[in-house]
Amino acid sequence: MPNDPTRSHLVAMKGDGFYNRHSAMQATGIAALLSLWETACRTVVVGEGPLTIVDYGSSQGRNSMAPMRVAIKTLRFRSGPSVPIEVVHTDLPSNDFSALFEALVSEPGSYMNDASDVFPSAIGRSYFEQLLSPQRVHLGWTTWALQWMSATTIEAPDHILAGMSATPTVVSAVKEQQARDWERFLTLRSREMRPGAKLLAGFTARTATVTGWEWLLGELWSAVCDMRTDGRLSEREQNHLTIPIGLRTLEEIQQPFIQAENFADLELEHLDLVKLTDPCWEQFERSGDALAFAKHHGDMTQAWCGPMIASLIEPSREQAALVTELFTRFERRLSECPRPHEPYMAAVVLSKRA
Repeated sequence: MPNDPTRSHLVAMKGDGFYNRHSAMQATGIAALLSLWETACRTVVVGEGPLTIVDYGSSQGRNSMAPMRVAIKTLRFRSGPSVPIEVVHTDLPSNDFSALFEALVSEPGSYMNDASDVFPSAIGRSYFEQLLSPQRVHLGWTTWALQWMSATTIEAPDHILAGMSATPTVVSAVKEQQARDWERFLTLRSREMRPGAKLLAGFTARTATVTGWEWLLGELWSAVCDMRTDGRLSEREQNHLTIPIGLRTLEEIQQPFIQAENFADLELEHLDLVKLTDPCWEQFERSGDALAFAKHHGDMTQAWCGPMIASLIEPSREQAALVTELFTRFERRLSECPRPHEPYMAAVVLSKRA
């Protein structure tokens, strides 16, 4: 498990609006969080003056529309129709912010439709840095982002996802990195949050024994191994293709709060594990079209990890062609034995002490 300082930084989701068009699973998870989010919006301390909502890890914006609409509607009911509300979307510099701003204008469900005194903006920086001035944020929202680790130096010889490796040194390295990342994220967000502010986080998690990703990402890893067998990838390249994602248990998420009631002035208000349903499975059961089912899952998977995989392939190689080949093999495998993909998501609500 060598550490290679030349490895690429984290990269954003697949651009040109591709992630917006192929993120139905993420939308399913977000829908499961909306009642919890509405409660946070109803109970957050708002005070007077402009209100700030921050969407950490917004990607291309389509899946941010519903939660931002809920927040704006709830805050309007509490604070009146004319209080200015700013919505700040943050993501990596490589994010397709053009798609986000286009979605704000053209999406039928845009929170800007018929809105007044609502001011959207964006910040292109990692949330492992402080992004806003101290005590500015009233409400924070982040989904499908905190499973990504801040470092890309871990290599797993036995899986494409770092957090699904069974190699003891990799397992240990992932746990240590995720513990540091979680504490750093909490500390930075606390600085930005006003007293009484709340933050909801939903991200990929696991039980003590299963992840929910065994089938889907197992087939993606098998497709990588097929390319190695066929001489399309070297053993070194195969090991290098390690997506820097881990899967925390609820106990690991809770760890910073065990020694005291708060960590960095944040209190853990809610922690739960949600098992999601596959948005493509019902359609497959009706149609029996295994190729279409595989294509849907291939596109959804490529939307969130395709650019990361491409960045891990040497620039001297045909990155785009190899990624295309990998996902063609992946979809073929999925079509041969379709089954529902039902991942787990942690639902976390944090509040800053007033």
